[in-house]
Amino acid sequence: MRAIVTGYTGFIGTALCRELIDNGHDVYAIVREGSDKRSKLENIAAGSQHPGRLEILEASLGELQTTLIDRSIEGDVFYHLAWNGSGGADREDYHIQTTNLYYVEDAIRAAAAIGCKSFVGAGSQAEYGVVENKAMENEVVPHPFMMYGAAKLAACEMGRILAGQLGIRFIWPRIYSVYGVGENPGTLVNYVIDSLREGRVPELSPCENMWNFLYISDCTAALRLLGESSETEGVYHIASKDTRVLRSFVEEIRDIVSPGNKLGFGARISDPDRTFILDPDISEISELGFVPKVSFSEGIKRKLEVMN
Repeated sequence: MRAIVTGYTGFIGTALCRELIDNGHDVYAIVREGSDKRSKLENIAAGSQHPGRLEILEASLGELQTTLIDRSIEGDVFYHLAWNGSGGADREDYHIQTTNLYYVEDAIRAAAAIGCKSFVGAGSQAEYGVVENKAMENEVVPHPFMMYGAAKLAACEMGRILAGQLGIRFIWPRIYSVYGVGENPGTLVNYVIDSLREGRVPELSPCENMWNFLYISDCTAALRLLGESSETEGVYHIASKDTRVLRSFVEEIRDIVSPGNKLGFGARISDPDRTFILDPDISEISELGFVPKVSFSEGIKRKLEVMN
């Protein structure tokens, strides 16, 4: 298939482009004009089994429809992963988060204009807020507690309606906690690993909430399946089958990186009204044949191999 991908320079976007190319699909990767990260994607294509299946297009968010039409691009599936303000204080910035709604609109209109049959967004478990029990697709009522989650939820609902008006399928993967080689600095996994490698005691919350980690290659395999299927539509949880207390994951990292090292559980106070409890149901994506292949311990070992 011919796939258009925005947000390729991000952690998931880069890995998704590699996943699609390696599985024989043609990829049009959207980058900002003059991006200094263009070579990153070119290197991915050069090392692929199908190096000729990538084309890099320069375009600004909000101008995707015009750019793709002017270039006479035709597509089958449109992956819109680009999102401003996905980390730090920007997650609570009203203006930054609402601008993303205009970019989602432009991406959906661009997808329809170039003949795509489906649009795949990038939702988040943050749309739900605090869910005390297992999160079921299309059953849990979302109550986001941050601007980021609220904007993602608005993009989901408004995007679904717009895609319906334009006659294309709308697919909204709600992505849970993805880790792996290439993830952004400052994540919990990176913080714990770095602290242990430096001989420090990680300062942590009690870590008594349920959690779910998914390795990056499993995440992109799930996203690829959503684009390949002609039957997919609606919300899908992108997560693993390994749900347990967060403390257990942290201890597993410690046992691999620095056995016997102390862990500072409780050094940081957590707010129960703003603490995610991740216990997702993944039956919908599993029905497409998705089976996570990388265990948490294997994923941590892969990260360490790159870091050493």
